[in-house]
Parts: sequence; structure tokens; C-alpha cells
Amino acid sequence: MGDEESEIEEESGAGSAEATGSGDTSKIVKILIYVAGGILAIILMAGISYLISNSVQQSRYEKSQDIVAAPPPAALNTFKLKSFANTTKDAEPHFVKMEISLAYESGNSIPLNNELIKRKDQIRHIINLTLTAKTFENLQGIGGRIALAEEIKAHINSILISGKIKEVYFIELVVN
Repeated sequence: MGDEESEIEEESGAGSAEATGSGDTSKIVKILIYVAGGILAIILMAGISYLISNSVQQSRYEKSQDIVAAPPPAALNTFKLKSFANTTKDAEPHFVKMEISLAYESGNSIPLNNELIKRKDQIRHIINLTLTAKTFENLQGIGGRIALAEEIKAHINSILISGKIKEVYFIELVVN
């Protein structure tokens, strides 16, 4: 009986040793699988990042190549008006001195130029009314001056028949 018990213990000991050995092997295999998966994920992320950055660089290059240098527009004909001297509508009025030219395309220059000559006094009246409606703050800065030019252009274009004014050029604009 004693011999049988020792044989059983040896078998069970050997079985438990085999079980622990295979347990260690399965843990190592799991760790290796996780490490291999991690390395594969890193390689995959690096590849995707490379492809995306390459695509972005290529699209930027294509956009920069799409820029077409257009020739400058043709010079416009101008109609110069005598200088204007007026005051602003502030409580304490400021003096405004202005000299402008009206620019238009050369396509229909003769009829439009003739109309501008005929309507010179009417145009001066429109500009004087527009100028006296402004305050000192309205005429300060580039934004205010562009707005003034656009307003003058709109009012003059509303009375013209032969063509339209494209730009209003300030030859001189002084606000004191």
C-alpha cells in the first residue's frame, strides 16, 4: 500500500509539474502575442500617418500650383473734378478738403465722358451733399474712406445713362 501511495503522489506531482510548465508556456505565448500585436499596431499607425502626411503635402503643392498669375487690369480713363472744401456735420465741425477723379472703362469712354462733362455741376452737388453728411469719425481710417468712395460712386452711377463709374480715386483728402 505504501508503494501505491507513493506512485500516486509521484504521478500527481508529475502531473502538477506538467500543468505548471504548460501554464508558464501559455502565459509566455499570450505575452508574445500582445507584444506582436502592439508592434503591429505601431507599424500600422506609422504607415497611416505617413500616407496622410504625404497626401496633405501633395494637396498643398497642387493648390500652390493652381495659382494663376493674371495680368493686371487695363488702366481706366479718369475724369478729374476740381477740389472740394467743406465741413463735417459734427457739433464742432472739421474742415475737409478733397480732390477726386472718377475712373471708368475705356470701352464707352466718349459718350460717358461727354455725359460727365454735362453733369459736372450735378456730380459736384452730389459729392458736396455726401461729404457734408459725414462726421469726423466717418472719414477716419481706411475703412471710412473706402466707404465714402463707394457711396460717392453709387450716387453718381444712379444718375448716369451712358455708362458707370468703376472707381473713385482720392487725389487729395485732408480732414482737420
